[in-house]
This record gives sequence, structure tokens and C-alpha cells, in this order.
Amino acid sequence: MKSREDLLKAAREEIREMSVEEVKAYLDEGNDSVLVDIRGLDEWERGHLEGAIHIPRGRLEAEVEEKVPDKSKETIVYCAGGVRSLLGALSMQELGYENLISMDGGFGDWEDAHYPCAQPPTPEEDEGPLNPERLIDEISHLEALVEEKKEKLKSTR
Repeated sequence: MKSREDLLKAAREEIREMSVEEVKAYLDEGNDSVLVDIRGLDEWERGHLEGAIHIPRGRLEAEVEEKVPDKSKETIVYCAGGVRSLLGALSMQELGYENLISMDGGFGDWEDAHYPCAQPPTPEEDEGPLNPERLIDEISHLEALVEEKKEKLKSTR
């Protein structure tokens, strides 16, 4: 049985790795690569590379062919530190993807280098009622439903 280190060694022999500095320079040159972020949703929501496609590692094999249909297009896969992306890229290679790069150091090193990140909108920008009167109506309606359910419970006891 292979160890984790055996898997990583085999993946490094098959998959090209680039540091975050190399990836940044590469993208700045205008290379049209697909970026695939395989971190979890909570990690993705805290920030990610601009233009990246999110496919959590646990869903990669099930979703990648739909989200990245061109298997010949250069694809840069990244995670938080570079291990999941390396193994994910190896899985993608087994699915027929040809031009894969794993970003060594991952999003953690990207952030540490203070490179630009796409962030979800802050709650002040994204949330809140567009129509406060409607929100008040909804709250009143829900309170009435709760009271109705309480009355039904009391009557069945």
C-alpha cells in the first residue's frame, strides 16, 4: 500500500508545479489559463483568485468535466497549500486533462505575497432588505404563523 508521501512523489513526477510568484507573473503576461480552486466553500468565500472556478476537492471528479469541458486548455489548480491541488491535478490527468499546473504554496502563499484576491461582497454591500416595509410584513406574517402553531399545539394537549 502506498503512503501519502509515495502519492505526493508520484504526483510531482507527473504534474508540473509553479510557485505563486511564477503563477502571478504567468497570469500577468496574459496567459489564458483556467483557474480551478479546489478548496472548501468556506475557504473560497474568504477569498480566491479572480476568475477562478470553484470545485471543492471532494466534488472534483464529479464536476470538473462540466465546469472545465476543454481538457486541452491549460489549467492551474490550487488549494490552500499545494497538496490537495497536486493530488487533484493528478486525478484530472487521469480524466484526460492534458495541460495541468499545480500552484505550489497555494492560496496561503498567494495571500502572504499580498497578491490581489477576489472577495465576496461585504454584507453591507450585498445584504439587507431592498424594501424595509416588505421585510416588516414578512416578519409579521411569520410571527402570526408561529402563534397559530402554538395555539394548535395547545389545543392538542
